[in-house]
Amino acid sequence: MKPEELEKMPLQVEKLFYDLQKRVMEDVVRRIKKTGEITSTADYQIEKMIMMGQSSEFIEAEIKRLTQLTDAEIYQLYEDVIDKEYTRNKTIYEQVNANFIPYEESPEMQAWVSAIVAQTKADIKNITQSMGFALKYDGKIVFTPFAEYYQKYLDRACMDIITGTFSYNTVLRRVIKEMASSGIRTVDYASGHSNRITVAARRAVMTGVNQLCGQINQMNADKLGTDTYEVPWHAGARPSHWWGGMIFTMQELIDICGLGTGEGIGGWNCYHPYYAFVPGISVRQYTDDQLAELNAKEKVEREWKGKKYNAYNASQKQRQMETAMRAQREKVYLLQKGGADPDEIMIAKAKYQGQLNEYSRFCKKMKLPEDRERIYLDLRGKVATNTKLQNAKYTKEMIKNADRDTKQYYRYKNIIGDGVGSLADFRQMKYNKPKEFELLTDYANSVKSGMISSLSGFDNYKKLYRTIEKDIVGMEASTGIKITGQSKHFMERVIGTREDPKTHRPRSGVSVEDIQDALLNGEVRRRERDPNSIKFVTDNCIVSVNPNTGILIQCNPQ
Repeated sequence: MKPEELEKMPLQVEKLFYDLQKRVMEDVVRRIKKTGEITSTADYQIEKMIMMGQSSEFIEAEIKRLTQLTDAEIYQLYEDVIDKEYTRNKTIYEQVNANFIPYEESPEMQAWVSAIVAQTKADIKNITQSMGFALKYDGKIVFTPFAEYYQKYLDRACMDIITGTFSYNTVLRRVIKEMASSGIRTVDYASGHSNRITVAARRAVMTGVNQLCGQINQMNADKLGTDTYEVPWHAGARPSHWWGGMIFTMQELIDICGLGTGEGIGGWNCYHPYYAFVPGISVRQYTDDQLAELNAKEKVEREWKGKKYNAYNASQKQRQMETAMRAQREKVYLLQKGGADPDEIMIAKAKYQGQLNEYSRFCKKMKLPEDRERIYLDLRGKVATNTKLQNAKYTKEMIKNADRDTKQYYRYKNIIGDGVGSLADFRQMKYNKPKEFELLTDYANSVKSGMISSLSGFDNYKKLYRTIEKDIVGMEASTGIKITGQSKHFMERVIGTREDPKTHRPRSGVSVEDIQDALLNGEVRRRERDPNSIKFVTDNCIVSVNPNTGILIQCNPQ
């Protein structure tokens, strides 16, 4: 578009379109460099450039400049694309000229510009009307300096989508990456509410684009001389947005459908556009009977984990699950960035994989299409675990208790040091070797209380425990008592410590051989006031046993 044509538009709009054209040309060139040809998408974008007023001569010159191809290579590109079935307008490549489409002859450009002017009330900024990074000051809404950068990201996104030059999901991924790179992680509002950038950007862009479409549709209605509009029907609409498939005047859109309000049509997260409808000529999307059938299906409830969901509630549950998965992906990223224990990272990935699996099952049960683009907007790449073996390693209970178990691991490590082993071993022991984990817990508690020294080591503790189970449990004492087991306190006395926490005197441990000798050959002592304990005494040690249960109570060196 020539400068004299752009002068007919506000300077801010001129800049919006110049920036858009620059992004389009950069993307076209990127595709050419990657594939060595003008792809279907690049061809579509070139056609959009023509619609925005650019000459084919300018487009060819930009491709040549940015790719640094020779004239011969450019001609070859053009000859190749002309033969493609997907080429929409072969004359662009066949007749390269300096002709452009004047603004007055471009209804698309006029519609876009008028919609932007109307949407922003001629302010030509904050197309989405976002209140992100705004504060309430002295009763008034005041935007922080950071809001300007945020609004520019969103404005570019709306331009890319409304003109059709980029796909919706492509634009969202790009704008979120831009904001994340600039340091934006969350968006705060004057209301005190806060959202992650993925949620805030998607909602703002979707709302802005729908409102721009509304502005264009109103202009189309004016040209057609009608004040009547059809609101398309879509599945999963919130109950308060019951107008899908119905016909309204502009005043009814305002009075009944809440046009112009955040809660109404074209407001926050609203998927309902409205299109010009000419009575007697236009045909409704659905008849009253068809609408009644569709709305009846929306009320059908399907059960999931004991709870029933209609279409709207199922879609809301779906959004919640997608939000939870994005949060889990962020957790994995932060754990990796922070250099967390590999097992902690792996179990976080396993949890995410479990969420993905449940999401698929829920969508299938509710007969909803999966919308994984919402999950992957964070641009974190592949996060899930790599193999079924990795997934099988972590049970649902293990994943559920992951954070608590990790905290427990580090508590144990602070008490007994490296003897606790790795986090992965700790976790597997807890859920797959409960007896060994019980020993670890007893050992950690004994070290913490000061009854034994951490220098004794958990491996030595296990070995000694198993020796007692093998060589002493099951034997018969001199009194005929069969030894059936040992108390938790017994091991503390067997190992011993440098200092008894009660008497503050050194206390050595007792050997397995001395315990066996006492049970078989020791002097037997009973006390009437303590019928649940019988003592076997030798010169080396005293061993106490419960005569009723056969449990070893404790032992002390002499």
